[in-house]
Amino acid sequence: MHKHEQQWRPLSLKTGRQVCLGALLIAAAGVPVQAVPAGQVAGLPPQAVARSAPALTVQSARELLDMAAGQAADLKTQPPLWNWTQPVVSQAAPTPAAPAAGEPATAQGETPADDENFLDEVSVTATRRAVRQRDVTATVYSVKKEDFKAVGSTTVTDSLVLVPGFQAAPSLGGVRGIGETYLRGFNDQRFQALRDGLSLTRSSNGRSDIFGYQGEDLERIEVLTGGATLRYGSGSVGGVINLITETPKGPPKLTLQYETGSYGFNRYVAKYGGGDDVFSFNLTYAGVTSQNDYPFRYTLPNTAQFYGPTNNPNAALPTTSIPADPSIGRPEPIDFNLFSANSYPNAGTNGPNSFNLNGAGTNDPVNSGPIDLYGFLKPEVGPPVQISGRLTPNEAGAASDSYSAKLVFKPDPVNRITARLNQQNRKYISSGPGLFSDAVCAGNASAALNPVFAGQRIQPLDSQGNPLPCDPQRYIVLTPSSWIASGQRVFPYSSSLSGIPFTPGNAYGIERAASVSAGGLTQTNTAQTEVAVLWDHEVNPTTSINSYAYYYRLTGNSWVPRPYYYDSNLQIALGPRRIPGTPGGFTAGATSQPYFQSDKIEVQTSLTTKLSPGQDLSFGLNFTEDRSYQQQVGAIPFFDQAIARYSAFLIDDISFSDQLKVNAGLRYTSNSAFGELLTPAAGIRFTPDRTVSLRANWSYVFNAPNLSAINVAGAGSLGNPNLRPETGVTYDVGLDFTPANNLGVRFTYFSTYLDGVFGTLQVLNDGSFGQDPQRFPILTQTVNLDGQLATGIEMTGDWGISDQVRLRVSWTNTDARPFGSVDSINSTQFPYFYQYQVPDIPFNNVIFNLLYRNQGMLASLVGRYDGGKRRINSLDFVPAWFTLDLNTEFPITPQVILTGSVFNIFDTQYEYQDGAPAPGTTFRVGARFEIGG
Repeated sequence: MHKHEQQWRPLSLKTGRQVCLGALLIAAAGVPVQAVPAGQVAGLPPQAVARSAPALTVQSARELLDMAAGQAADLKTQPPLWNWTQPVVSQAAPTPAAPAAGEPATAQGETPADDENFLDEVSVTATRRAVRQRDVTATVYSVKKEDFKAVGSTTVTDSLVLVPGFQAAPSLGGVRGIGETYLRGFNDQRFQALRDGLSLTRSSNGRSDIFGYQGEDLERIEVLTGGATLRYGSGSVGGVINLITETPKGPPKLTLQYETGSYGFNRYVAKYGGGDDVFSFNLTYAGVTSQNDYPFRYTLPNTAQFYGPTNNPNAALPTTSIPADPSIGRPEPIDFNLFSANSYPNAGTNGPNSFNLNGAGTNDPVNSGPIDLYGFLKPEVGPPVQISGRLTPNEAGAASDSYSAKLVFKPDPVNRITARLNQQNRKYISSGPGLFSDAVCAGNASAALNPVFAGQRIQPLDSQGNPLPCDPQRYIVLTPSSWIASGQRVFPYSSSLSGIPFTPGNAYGIERAASVSAGGLTQTNTAQTEVAVLWDHEVNPTTSINSYAYYYRLTGNSWVPRPYYYDSNLQIALGPRRIPGTPGGFTAGATSQPYFQSDKIEVQTSLTTKLSPGQDLSFGLNFTEDRSYQQQVGAIPFFDQAIARYSAFLIDDISFSDQLKVNAGLRYTSNSAFGELLTPAAGIRFTPDRTVSLRANWSYVFNAPNLSAINVAGAGSLGNPNLRPETGVTYDVGLDFTPANNLGVRFTYFSTYLDGVFGTLQVLNDGSFGQDPQRFPILTQTVNLDGQLATGIEMTGDWGISDQVRLRVSWTNTDARPFGSVDSINSTQFPYFYQYQVPDIPFNNVIFNLLYRNQGMLASLVGRYDGGKRRINSLDFVPAWFTLDLNTEFPITPQVILTGSVFNIFDTQYEYQDGAPAPGTTFRVGARFEIGG
């Protein structure tokens, strides 16, 4: 070849062939072909290229084809991606900035090819830039809009059922808050929920309530599993879930949708949006309402038994003692009776008890010791019991309205401005429908000689009043009576208000059907507002600056219905001081936060530059202020507190070659409440060939205490200004296997250790905390406990069987448990359950989706297997369950699509979490109208 040819270096085989083909066409037309040095081509107009070098003589088209063959030496040699001696020059591809939020992300210079697989998908969450997944070390799962339809989702949590490591209760109405949401074994206080990369975490309690978000304005959801503190700061222990909003392109399009279904389900959607490369807009409204008044049934493993009344003349009232504490002005211990002399029912048929009060019903022969144990837990375990009933809308109804507006403006090729406004209003009832049963044994650390008599624990007593082990656990059906009594640590009721006798502590069957639902029936209204402005600026072809300013506010009010009706002689037993109100009508106190307001202000700017063709260096600064204003009940009626947090991070992403990618970085965080932290992280991906890719990640993580845990003091709660952050280490190793373009499998092993995990300590209220000990005999306080370890295996499989048929499978094995103390149910922090699985997380969870699409038609089967979750305060597990759903779409015209779903086809009766039953078979039907676009 001529010496000029030696300077020609195409960027890829594909590019080289295209250039040679162009030369062939020119030669065929008789135009002289000339070679141009690579450093000059980029700066010359196309018409100047052919005149910039001496003519290259081509003898024939055959010779030119031979030169263009893949065996040519100049097509085999690639320039090094990472070379400090050859920095990036002007013709290098510009650093890809993060796309406008929701804008389809494409890697810089990439053209979709026929041989792409899932590792060629582009995401923005792992690096905050548009990068192919094969170029990052982290594991990112992308859930697209078409996937929302395939699984029949109403909420974000429904959409994520196929993401391994993610665990949440089905929405069953779309906007309720039943149970925890987990990512890799940690709840939403320990993983980040984001919208377009911006945090949705409440300042007051560190939660995101991701179960309540609808997905109508979303383009896709990206889930980065594993520690992400380096890029996203506090709370990213289990990973991040990034809701990426849609940026429509093309002529304006209007979408209207309506669905209706079982048990009062209604869903409304209206969308209008469109645009081009300069300006685009998207306006969305989505509303969901549901009464959730479904019937249910399930079986508890056993039942609790309680001591009844006694007429033993030698029995006395239980007593307790509060130890001396000179630091709070208590130089001597205080001994007192747990109850007053009028603490017992005064209606019975067997004569007076030891306090000259009539007992209710038959005397309890077991209660014949020196202490009157009426209403305390017996060591005997009762038989299993089936719980069944039907909810009412007042117990379970929920509603949500979401409004969003997004504008994207690109005034010139180097600037892009995105403005976004979101408003969500919700109404829901916590604890309903659900929590119809509870494990009775409960309590916490206690210095009292008898923690049961001190009111700090519920556990069995022998006939002499001595505490006994609580294994096996005992269960009680939650009714208004039993819920109110549980706060007093004793269950001294044995008849209905009308005098119908029943076993003490077991009022189920006597309560009115409308009040069977459990306690706490707290009604809550919230309004959430998000305002964000994002600016992406390309400084030059190798450097970009990405900045945003963000404001978040959540306001809400909550209350317990007054009076809270019950049907037992509970007040007669405990007295009106402890159970205020009239008999049968409990006047519940205000919730700990009758009004709450969380505000967040966040500003961030980051600079990304290419140090070499394969090296991106990112540096960023972040300022976040969390503020919480709350109305309280107790010593401090109001508080207004704020925490400021400053962060700086430096991240180096290096591509040594197409086979080897690494990254490393460090984040520095300074917090006005707990000081300073350094959180490093590193990762590596090795891809020896097209079918196999290995990855590993390690990072230091932390989770800051929330404002309520630090400051709240009221309605049975105590603040703890000495809380320190949860800190730990997380790592994962994984394999991505793509034997064919239509088949991909991912395996990941993960392990996360978190130290100083926040937990609840219960303290006997002796009156020194400024709260009425009669109303709040037990106070709770958030403290740093020992730790939590979560390990497991994640697997996903995706097989495109044909152009119309797709099969996806997800399996997660999670072992998540607290550790650090004696493995005993009777430990000093009973019942923290060290070394036992965290409730609400099954050891094994399997989801599959078989999908058929053809010419707008959709038929999708979704199967869910749950291996069973540990019951709260117990060593028992909820039984395993399996359900099957069918979701369909059928276009009847190009503008009108009919939709329908059947959930739980086999009418499985199951608990999706402890004590919270799910409905049987449910239906939804609807239609979607689309015009324009």
